[in-house]
Amino acid sequence: MLLLLIFGSLVLLGLVTWYLLNMQSAAISRQGIALAAGAPAASLLSKRHGSANNAIVITGPAQSGKTSLWYHLRFPAPRNRHEDNNNNNNSNNNGSADASVDDGSKTLTSARTPSLPETLASMAINTVETDIHEGRALLIDIPGHPKFKFDRDSHLALAKGVLFVIDSSTIAQSVRATAEALYEVLANKSVQEKECPVLLLCNKQDEPSSMSNTRIKAMLEDEINSLRASRQASAKSLGHANYDDDDDAAAEEKAADFLGYDGKKFSFEDLSNPVQLNESSMVIGHDAGGFEHIERWIADTVQS
Repeated sequence: MLLLLIFGSLVLLGLVTWYLLNMQSAAISRQGIALAAGAPAASLLSKRHGSANNAIVITGPAQSGKTSLWYHLRFPAPRNRHEDNNNNNNSNNNGSADASVDDGSKTLTSARTPSLPETLASMAINTVETDIHEGRALLIDIPGHPKFKFDRDSHLALAKGVLFVIDSSTIAQSVRATAEALYEVLANKSVQEKECPVLLLCNKQDEPSSMSNTRIKAMLEDEINSLRASRQASAKSLGHANYDDDDDAAAEEKAADFLGYDGKKFSFEDLSNPVQLNESSMVIGHDAGGFEHIERWIADTVQS
């Protein structure tokens, strides 16, 4: 009898354990479905930061310097490194333990902030809310890898402004891919409806092969003009062919993301949302106002 009771208890315990494991598995599956739908990307940020009406999305091709810029904005370095180095030398003479150490690596180091890299590859979305001038901005750094396209688009729904970072030193070889990524951002429904300000940041200006923002602007406008024509032709071919409703919807979507004016060469000035171009360098950093124009743009955007 005792053995029967023990056996029955073990069976009951096994059934309870099986039930709990299945409930946990179902919860994980539901979470996975939500992740696939991109729900947490926007909804969790909305819950954490309210309406997130101060979100600045930092996006652009891979290896353009987005994450490095994010770190520089998160940990502002002194405006003048030479002055900071003099202060550190004085601190050394006075026996202070807060002086920076120059180990020969290309980092910005100060007594107030951690070392800041000039380039930093990232395969994760970085977010931080920080004070910039008179404004407070939620900075969202989206990796440039193609697998983050859906995350980029879901975060653009929250954006008050978009900071699109370009590698000025390799733009001649990557202008097509850069223009395609920029087109997707500019044609994004949320960006268009909210008329989000966009800052095209021509980064890595310290590189010998870098191009000026004027030259990059002309190259991107030419490439977007070509992309626009091919997209329009693709939309027309879908519209005239005998496809199902899904293909009709795709054709309408492609027609709706037409940038600029039909019959006129594309120009950034033709867009309803303001687009600015500026230059930057993580090497120059905050020296000579290297980040001042970026910080001012962010502050003006989140306060508008």
